[in-house]
Amino acid sequence: MKILLLQPGPAKLDLFGDVCGHSVTRVGAGEKTGWRHFFRLLRQFQEDPPELVLVTQREFCCLPPRAGWLQGGLAFLQCFGKNPVDFFILCFFAQAVRKQLPIALINRSDNGRLLPGSDWFYRRSHACFVRELHPQPEIALQHLYTPTGGNPQTNRRARKVLSWIDPACPAHRDLEKLRPISLGVLPESLLQIRPRPIKEWDVFFAGDLHEKGLRGKLVEELRALSSRAGWKILLKERMPLPEYLQTVASSWLCLSPPGMGWDCWRHYEAMLAGSIPLMTYPVIYQHKAAVDGEHCFYFSPDRGGLTRCLEKIMAHRELFPKIAQSARELVLQEHTFAKLEEYVIRETLAAHSMAKA
Repeated sequence: MKILLLQPGPAKLDLFGDVCGHSVTRVGAGEKTGWRHFFRLLRQFQEDPPELVLVTQREFCCLPPRAGWLQGGLAFLQCFGKNPVDFFILCFFAQAVRKQLPIALINRSDNGRLLPGSDWFYRRSHACFVRELHPQPEIALQHLYTPTGGNPQTNRRARKVLSWIDPACPAHRDLEKLRPISLGVLPESLLQIRPRPIKEWDVFFAGDLHEKGLRGKLVEELRALSSRAGWKILLKERMPLPEYLQTVASSWLCLSPPGMGWDCWRHYEAMLAGSIPLMTYPVIYQHKAAVDGEHCFYFSPDRGGLTRCLEKIMAHRELFPKIAQSARELVLQEHTFAKLEEYVIRETLAAHSMAKA
């Protein structure tokens, strides 16, 4: 499939890499896109349009919020002069809208909210995939403009300009576009992580404890359990990646607390390694969620919640091999990058077909 990937943000989209099996043309951050290259790509776009357009979240508006017309115009000209790639992305997106191509907006950052710069992208997309998606979906869109209220951070002048550029653009937010997406497991991890039949540790955790209040409390609980219950518990602050992956595979249970967001690479690395993740109860709408007692164990983040969970599940250790196997199968079936790419393509094309019907 021919895909056009527009990346206005500073971070690259990790999905749809060089090994995704699709023909991907990238425009945006990290790509060397001069004016000559832009016109060449634009001509190619006109002659042979892509079958799918993906765009990542855009944080900033060309017209800054609360800016007057003069200040906003100068800011736009400055952006146009210093960073023409942003202008290129808007041009390609306008062409995709005009040709009515399938469009997906993706936000896989720790912030599960779309920022004002993504307003046009969201309204014209057919599906929007958000990691850390709030169970109350309108929370993800509260920074975008709405005619019936909106948010103080919204930019009404930018919306007015958009109404001139794209008069047919929907005026209201469509919550049905929102879909969850997971971090998944990196392609290189599929090659590095292998389950180990012999387990050396009952519970394992290694991670940064700097300014991580919840992690520190959970580690304190594990230390107390280690001395009281006699379980084999290994706690480390930092480990080299190969050693870390081997140790995860050698542990029945892996403590996997939230970081900047609830979703975490560690969840999927542990399950892929044949270890059962210990996670706080989810606070997000998940894509193909791990089920408590079938793929993982959830516990309350309040003091003593981890202790209560471990005391309960350690009485049924005979179930651990089956749960670990189910967890690994879940990752391989739903959370590899290849499966997430299929999910994005399938959902976007289906939404595009429904919109045309």
